[in-house]
Amino acid sequence: MTTGGPETSGGRPGRGLDAAVWALVIAALIGLAAAFAWYLSNATFSFPEVTFEDDSVDLEVLIPVAPAPDSPLDDLPPSGEAATTGDPDAGGVALPTWVRQPAPLYPDLALRRGVESGDVALVCVALASGRLGNCQVLRESPPGAGFAEAAVASTRQARIEPRRIDGVRTDSRVAFTIRFRLEP
Repeated sequence: MTTGGPETSGGRPGRGLDAAVWALVIAALIGLAAAFAWYLSNATFSFPEVTFEDDSVDLEVLIPVAPAPDSPLDDLPPSGEAATTGDPDAGGVALPTWVRQPAPLYPDLALRRGVESGDVALVCVALASGRLGNCQVLRESPPGAGFAEAAVASTRQARIEPRRIDGVRTDSRVAFTIRFRLEP
């Protein structure tokens, strides 16, 4: 009488599968994996083209933000009536204004190179939350002195009163220039 299950080909008790069967199973798995890899390497994947139409927006306008007095920001119209068209609570549009302007640090690279001034023109999204996002450098002068990086970094701390349409805060794009000057 034998205990422990059916015998293997070697006469030892086991589960009845010998090495040849295991080799065939492993070879089949390797073959399946190779066939799947070949299929994936020769397959062409494409996503369907998605088109989006939004008839509610005709045009996106870059809106300059009015700077506060004695600001490092230049090239913008003065605040006041030029920045507001109509009464925002009565169905008008109020353009963005600064709550806290960017206050960049003068770049160390520019100091080491002896660069005494620089300008960076930026365009950012003025979010309805009051933060600036998705800032892009339009122009840096002189290039490569670290002014662009310092200007973009300073926008993280800046706050803006966003554009209001019919009293509702909305995202908008703002363009402005930050001027760097070393004080003697």
